Amino acid sequence: MPRKLTNVGAVCSVYFSYFVYAMGLVTAGQLADPLAAQWHVEVKDVIAVVAWEAVGKLLTYPFAGPFADRFGRKASIAIGVAADVIFFLTLPFTPSVFWGTVVALIFGVGNSFLDAGSYPTLMESNPQYEGTMNILIKAFMSAGQFVMPLLVSLFADAWRWVPIIAGLYMTVMLVAVLAAAFPDYRALAQKQALALAHTEQVNEPERVHHPDGEHHPDAKQAHATVPGTETRARSAARPSVALDAVVCLIFVFCVNGMVYLSNQALPQIGSSLAHLTDAQGRTLTQAMTLGSLTAVLLTAALSVKISSIHFVPVYALFGVVSLVMLNMSSMHTLWGMRTVAFLVGYFVSGGIMQLVLTALSDFFPAYKGRVVAWYWEAGALGGFLLPYAIRFIVPSTRGLNEVQKAQALALGYSRMAHVAVGFAIVACVAAVIVYVRHRALIHR
Repeated sequence: MPRKLTNVGAVCSVYFSYFVYAMGLVTAGQLADPLAAQWHVEVKDVIAVVAWEAVGKLLTYPFAGPFADRFGRKASIAIGVAADVIFFLTLPFTPSVFWGTVVALIFGVGNSFLDAGSYPTLMESNPQYEGTMNILIKAFMSAGQFVMPLLVSLFADAWRWVPIIAGLYMTVMLVAVLAAAFPDYRALAQKQALALAHTEQVNEPERVHHPDGEHHPDAKQAHATVPGTETRARSAARPSVALDAVVCLIFVFCVNGMVYLSNQALPQIGSSLAHLTDAQGRTLTQAMTLGSLTAVLLTAALSVKISSIHFVPVYALFGVVSLVMLNMSSMHTLWGMRTVAFLVGYFVSGGIMQLVLTALSDFFPAYKGRVVAWYWEAGALGGFLLPYAIRFIVPSTRGLNEVQKAQALALGYSRMAHVAVGFAIVACVAAVIVYVRHRALIHR
């Protein structure tokens, strides 16, 4: 019989922190126009600046993971939430691209420490349902991203209040984190490592026997004539950093790149490819987050009876399909683009990264903090490169008339959609490998 959820305070502080943290991920897409005016740049430059969030992650993930393993999940999460407070309260007053880049870097730093402490905490609070616990974090993120456009519309004439309110909220969450009790992660890691070692022993090939119970004479000869066979068999039954870890990192690199691109550029893609108005373009972010939230809730409910790893290859395959649809002219209507955005949210941003992270943590249970850091380090790199590529793939529209501007943007964002499809195909192949390896090595 499964244990009841423990450390409720820690779990709730994590989930509710991610609710508002997620608003920061769609800042460029929702506040691009006022920030561009404030910084005296084009909208695409704002998207590229906010992509520097990923650089902040890249610089600090190598330290955040070991920090969370050594000094505890609470300390790591507290640093992350504090950095988010700084980001939200300073962003609306940044006077230039330079200072916008600085606060984006701070947000990225906070994200690395928040991730390194939060995901292990959720898995350690209820190990029997670690996949469900991880994917539910995406529900809170999706909810935050759904609310963000509503707040921007509500405070259209006073947009600075949106990040200010978010900063004040995160200040309250910082107090909640410091007051909460967290799981004994060291004891749990030791227990899981012993369980994995037991699985390896069970998988170790046994000697061949006669039906009468005596050893077959050829069995000893086989081991004698092929030195090292038994050692290689044991190694094959163990997770491999060179294979399992690397494939997981390739997966998150591609998927997080697509998610960041969608979060930041969907309104512009809708405006350029389907000729939507700015207000209609912003609704695509809501459609995407609604799809993501739907996927999270359904997957979490089904994961109680179906192992969460089964969803990985299915979601990855349909993620490719949904991104292909993004560039189909038949979908370039308001409801067509909303449908595509919903599907992208469901299959690409609906918690599949959290499910693969759970699989990676199963492979290496004694190093959850480091595993999370490695994983999101690769994700941060993808989250920087794909959105930042907009600066080079989407041409500048300075000096162009309205017709030329529309044509240039349509061509540029169409190319970006094709690049996203390429990323999705690579992610799909990686997802299949992760699924096969997890089924072979981890038995639940």
